[in-house]
Amino acid sequence: MESEGLKQFLEVVGDAVHSVNTICVGLAAVRTGTVTKPDDLTIGWKSSNPETSASKARIFSLRASLVFVEEALLKYLDFLKDCSTEDEILYTALSTEGAADRVVEVSKCLSDAKPYWWPMVVLLVRWRNRVVHSAKNGLTPRQRKLLLEHEQVIKQRHAGIDIQQTLDNFDSSQITLKDFTTLIAITVRYVRALDEQLEPQLHTMQGFISRLEQRGLVEVFDNVMKANGESTRRRKLRSFLDTEFSKIPDTFFEDIFHHGPIRQDNA
Repeated sequence: MESEGLKQFLEVVGDAVHSVNTICVGLAAVRTGTVTKPDDLTIGWKSSNPETSASKARIFSLRASLVFVEEALLKYLDFLKDCSTEDEILYTALSTEGAADRVVEVSKCLSDAKPYWWPMVVLLVRWRNRVVHSAKNGLTPRQRKLLLEHEQVIKQRHAGIDIQQTLDNFDSSQITLKDFTTLIAITVRYVRALDEQLEPQLHTMQGFISRLEQRGLVEVFDNVMKANGESTRRRKLRSFLDTEFSKIPDTFFEDIFHHGPIRQDNA
């Protein structure tokens, strides 16, 4: 069963992919030069070369979407950390500084995964950092070697992509739609594998509070816990958990109920 963290990750990634696909469809019309700006669209736009404008806009949308996908990945790893406080090895891996290094360390705890998955996830993180920070950090020689050793497997399983060309595109900061979709597809498989193998569930108040804060749900939760009458509070809490934290085990319900509002206790 999918964890609450995985469901959120897939929702963000799904929205990003759909938006990119929609943009690409619209830009196909721009490329042909058949599109004119509607009069009620209050922006300035004209192009002497629609094909070039469409190509630049497509690359921009891909680069921007990398930011959303990497953020979703990091939020999932934060969720995993909140669920792993009793597993010292995993918790230490998830506490590693730097997103790419965190992926490397967490991957050591994942046995059921293709060997090229984690280097591709690292590549996504590194590519995002180049987009946002113009960072120069790339893949290590070992990470590149792993990808190239699986060149044929990656080509067969991922729509004929040439991983050497993808690495060349990374080096020149020129992402393509095929690069983007392959990075996303493999990252989704990687996160699904983590979720299936580790079966993360929130079972500590520290982890639960952290997730409330990350998702901006503290006030909503506190309002639930301030409802008049124990039976009403229990009913509202059950509804809240079923909606927002469907994977929380039933045995954790009483801990949450007796903890009470967050801000009141932290005041």
